[in-house]
Amino acid sequence: MSIALTRPTTLRALILLFFCFLAYVALHVLSKSLYANDSEKHSTLLFTCEEKNSAFRYGQRGSQYVLYNYIKSRQQFKCHESITLTTHGDTSYLDNLVYLSQRWQGPISFSVYVPSSDYYDAIKIISYLRQCTVSEIKEFVTFHFVFDNSHMPKSIIKLHKTQKGLPYFENQTEILKFHEKNFVKVMGHGDKSENTELPMANCSLPASWIIPTKQTYRNKNKLLYPVNILRNVARESATTYYVFSSDSELYPSPNIIPNFFDMLKRNDSYLHFGKPRVFALPIFEVYKNQTVPGSKQELVEMLESGLAIPFHEKICALCHRIPQQKEWQRAPVNDGLSVFHVGKRHWPYHMWEPIFIGTQDDPVYDERLSWEGRQDKMTQGYVLCVLDYDFMTLDNAFLVHRPGVKVKKEDLAIKYFTQNQSAYIRGTILSELKVLYGSSPNCWLWDEPLPVAMRDGDFPQRKTGGPVVIPLLRPRISCLDSQREAISRNKSLYVLSVSTSSSSINT
Repeated sequence: MSIALTRPTTLRALILLFFCFLAYVALHVLSKSLYANDSEKHSTLLFTCEEKNSAFRYGQRGSQYVLYNYIKSRQQFKCHESITLTTHGDTSYLDNLVYLSQRWQGPISFSVYVPSSDYYDAIKIISYLRQCTVSEIKEFVTFHFVFDNSHMPKSIIKLHKTQKGLPYFENQTEILKFHEKNFVKVMGHGDKSENTELPMANCSLPASWIIPTKQTYRNKNKLLYPVNILRNVARESATTYYVFSSDSELYPSPNIIPNFFDMLKRNDSYLHFGKPRVFALPIFEVYKNQTVPGSKQELVEMLESGLAIPFHEKICALCHRIPQQKEWQRAPVNDGLSVFHVGKRHWPYHMWEPIFIGTQDDPVYDERLSWEGRQDKMTQGYVLCVLDYDFMTLDNAFLVHRPGVKVKKEDLAIKYFTQNQSAYIRGTILSELKVLYGSSPNCWLWDEPLPVAMRDGDFPQRKTGGPVVIPLLRPRISCLDSQREAISRNKSLYVLSVSTSSSSINT
């Protein structure tokens, strides 16, 4: 049976269609205008970001002076164009950049700890890296120098016009002495990149890290490593919205950047709305003299043959164990990148110290904590948990530590710093975080006593009881300051160990 439309009904239908057409046109024009300005919004992805100034500047964080963007990469990136890998190290870790930059193929923000004479060694090594090794270092890596106000370099090389009040070289004779064996310096003929000039490296000589060298100034003077200051300096200096705060000895699987953005494009609405999130990468170790795997398939084969193991398996297995780790290893390898699992930093993963791709909006690291005291990433993990972050484990992306499996090694000095820092976290920092962010029954630090219901439960690593609880101390000064005071009282107490077989400053 057909129903004849009256003239008024037909007119109303036409008017409705006309307004629907106008609405469609308006939305189309609005969407075009929203994506018109690349400096504010990515052309295809639904996230906003602000461009950051990458010019050289001075800064200070507590007792540490900072030379931001001191040695800049040739390529510069807008906020939506890439992911910046942010990392850190002292002069003994700069050689990792040869492999790291080739695997990452994108911007790297590197904070270098350079107290006193380590500054000049860093200049030497970075000049050699940029001029004599892989091109990716000069193209992609920007360096920030950090040094303690009690251990200043004697002079600073002027690399930027904005370094007011200094001649081009403060003392040409001294500068030549610093580089007498490794450099041929002719004024005006060096490593030029925008407004910087480094000494000319002699590429016919072996790399400085291959030749046995004296201990660094930092090690000889038993200086604490301000790991979280370095992490925050590197991260806040990144010009991109997405950042990957990692460690210089952790090598990423190839093609993460293009695959990550392809994943975002496929899942715009899902990955840009709702709860805050970070994208975690599983971490592994390979035995010494093994090749770092270039794909997940190679990694799985090495795991099955016993040539690779999960990261820190022999030191703190729970600290880097991802949810459904065995399932991740057995999952089929597909092209591209996807989210394998969405989880929380809840028990039994409350010790998890994930390395993840996040954004500039994520919580920073507590700068009062040192590397020697351990647990330097735990407070950030606690905040992420309280803020109800989703931890999205990626399926075909991973990190592999520089070859050499770490084993547990008793170190009385490190044990002292660990106990001191642990007490400071529980006695001071934790109460501050609860005031700032609140608390959650699902979130706690490893040093906190477990909830009563879990104390006699199936707690991983211990069959009964909760974790070992160190007697609570309440330092009146920051943890870094108290550790420095202890060193000054008894310098023989602290002997730093950074060998591959035991521990490293990055992890």
